[in-house]
Amino acid sequence: MLELPVVREDYCSQLVADNAIRYVLTNNPDLVYALLLEVRGRHHEYYEAAWAILEYLDEQQVGIPTTPLGRMDLIHELSRRLCRAYGYPEPVPIGHPLISSPGQPLPPLPRMELCEHVRKWAHSTQELVDAILQRVYDRRPDLWFAVSEEYRHDILLDGTAQFGLLIEQIASTEFPEQRCLWTMMDVRLEGVRRMYHMCGMEVPE
Repeated sequence: MLELPVVREDYCSQLVADNAIRYVLTNNPDLVYALLLEVRGRHHEYYEAAWAILEYLDEQQVGIPTTPLGRMDLIHELSRRLCRAYGYPEPVPIGHPLISSPGQPLPPLPRMELCEHVRKWAHSTQELVDAILQRVYDRRPDLWFAVSEEYRHDILLDGTAQFGLLIEQIASTEFPEQRCLWTMMDVRLEGVRRMYHMCGMEVPE
């Protein structure tokens, strides 16, 4: 497979990407083939194939990134090489990143009206959604950035999973009387809508 220059080295270096991709191709090509089958669709099966590759590399102690951004970038680089090797259009992230380089502060969290679906079912109030999301944003701006990048690249992995867990944790400890499954889903949806808005992407309704 072609070795391409990585798009960015801030979270997954060229050396780490090359070593990890070479290792899984040599020692477990079936995992890469599973990703190839789904690389153009970017549905649940694609995410599952990506998870399997990351878990395998972790088990083999290959030395891959431990941060959500680094792990997502590694899968993005593997997907780019697969697309180039098989003549598929190269995956390109949509919108723009929240920050241009590591360490920069994120912009203020915008306030947005709840989408029509959330308002219609009335499981969550505007005040509750805003309060939980503001706490997530203040406590883990790094995670907010990571999740926004996963959605820009359409590679939903560690960041998205951690985002849901943090929402659940905050709701359980600070808003236990208002916590329910539907509310957690509403907060996640509204968080993603804000990420889309902040990254200049079309906001889902």
